Amino acid sequence: MIAENRLDVLNFRLVFSPRKNTMKFPGKRKSKHYFPVSARDPLLVQIKTESEQTNAWVVGIDQTLVDIEARVDDDFIERYGLSLGHSLVIDDAKAEALYQELTQNQLITHQFAGGTIGNTMHNYSVLADDRSVLLGVMCSNITPGSYAYRYLCNTSSRTDLNYLQGVDGAIGRCFTLINESGERTFAISPGMMNHLRPESIPEAVIAGASALVLSAYLVRCAPGEPMRDATMQAITYAKKHNVPVVITLGTKYVITEQAQWWQDFLRDNVDILAMNEEEGEALTGESDPCWRQTAHSTGWTWCCVQPGQLGCLWPVILKMKISAKPSTHCYLVR
Repeated sequence: MIAENRLDVLNFRLVFSPRKNTMKFPGKRKSKHYFPVSARDPLLVQIKTESEQTNAWVVGIDQTLVDIEARVDDDFIERYGLSLGHSLVIDDAKAEALYQELTQNQLITHQFAGGTIGNTMHNYSVLADDRSVLLGVMCSNITPGSYAYRYLCNTSSRTDLNYLQGVDGAIGRCFTLINESGERTFAISPGMMNHLRPESIPEAVIAGASALVLSAYLVRCAPGEPMRDATMQAITYAKKHNVPVVITLGTKYVITEQAQWWQDFLRDNVDILAMNEEEGEALTGESDPCWRQTAHSTGWTWCCVQPGQLGCLWPVILKMKISAKPSTHCYLVR
């Protein structure tokens, strides 16, 4: 049931860059998830043994957080200084008091592992039945039933969490508080989710990966938080070992603040870009979903864009011809 809930939010959005000539494609190709391009019936093709599989994986960095849903009354909302129907950021002390009251009164209905890249690693491991590696932070002290415990329980066992950096505090928590009329109020506590240090980035793990998957939020932290430096360290390792860097823009508001900075950053560091049409417009200033100007500003070769609610992919050939051999494989980016 958990896997189904997390798969509901999976989107397929990708942009290919011509910088790398070869790519390692991870995962086990099983007919249960997709049909390979083959003259033979895929159901009759014997599945390769483990020894025949390519030893590759996907690695991602995320702001580890837990989505916590609870049923409360309006007095609860008012008591914690929240605004009914809106989203507010709260400090660690208030978040902990809020969580303890929800727990003691058994008001929590769901606790799910969240985070853009965390969900992507989980979904990849479920679909490919293969290893992914998640980098980020995790509470050093975990008690059974806690939000950190639920994060670990609700993540695929094929997602390697052994490289998470321990922190003396809370990971991120996003509270969804639903009152009797169904109105949703959100309280977000970042905790220590942005405290991943550069020295916690394992070079060997990135060197052997088929892709490094990132989110735009990782380089947008408060002063003094090391997540940005850790992300840049990971990108340095990826470029050193010719590992494609994948990034999802997340929201147009992040890009609008520094559009030129993002164009420069993407041009210098990123190979595969995931965005929707709103984020693309914020990045390039072009409202046309084809974003033909992107070719001139960033040099991208081919982009597949997911336009809003339509849920389909629009392939666009831009500046250069695709030199890579066509493949049925793709990266999954939420």
